[in-house]
Amino acid sequence: MGEEVLTMKTTTNRAVFLDFDGVLFDTVREVYAVTMMALRRSVRIVDIDFGSEHFAKFCQFRYLIGPAWNYYFLMQSIDREIVSFAVDLEGEYKKLLEEWKQEEHRSFEESFFRARKRIRETDHDGWLSLVSPYGIIEGMRGLISEFRGGFFLVTTRDRESVMDLLNLHNLDIQESNIIAKKEYALHNSKAKVIQDLINKHKIKESLFIDDCEGHLVACEAIENLTIIQAVWGYVAPDKKGDNSAFLLKELESFIQGENVWA
Repeated sequence: MGEEVLTMKTTTNRAVFLDFDGVLFDTVREVYAVTMMALRRSVRIVDIDFGSEHFAKFCQFRYLIGPAWNYYFLMQSIDREIVSFAVDLEGEYKKLLEEWKQEEHRSFEESFFRARKRIRETDHDGWLSLVSPYGIIEGMRGLISEFRGGFFLVTTRDRESVMDLLNLHNLDIQESNIIAKKEYALHNSKAKVIQDLINKHKIKESLFIDDCEGHLVACEAIENLTIIQAVWGYVAPDKKGDNSAFLLKELESFIQGENVWA
């Protein structure tokens, strides 16, 4: 199987790099619940108030998040903004990021992934109820099967929860083409991950789909890589929309070998 997939990759010389959260799945309720438990503010999913002002702020500024440790500082910023209306939440968040201490964020990140693992193992149905697939995956499913060896998933999420959700929704991305938290940590940059994959598999033309503007901008210098922002995901309010139909058409053309961005 590995040799067949490698042949497909090297003969097509084309690849699609996909993000996970904010592109395939809406996970904002899940990451909020995990964050609350990691900070010991809640013990069970049923104790979390998804109708609160706090959660509404979390949703509003979710687009600022990169790796999971960023949630720690977003929660601090929300707490301060709610207590003092004079606080510029986005400005406060960016200030905290500039002042972060490695041991502080590392401790939270470890707690975060332990909390997610605990929820998945002790309340699997409850955990699944917190994640909703975006409508685009219905159109993606067939394309992924058709071009299976050419789809890569590049995410900061842990591999176990990624595989759980992909399997549940029959998204057949080859496991060896999934770059998750541990692999991402070796590069600490989606741009570096993608460039490494392009070099390794001798990819000549590729497409990167992500909702995070920061990840996309960092990839602008990569040769023959077209970037498209999934504006149905976690984006600034003034950019929010739905370009999924457009994206599916572009993907179909790309997989058929048409250079639609020439």
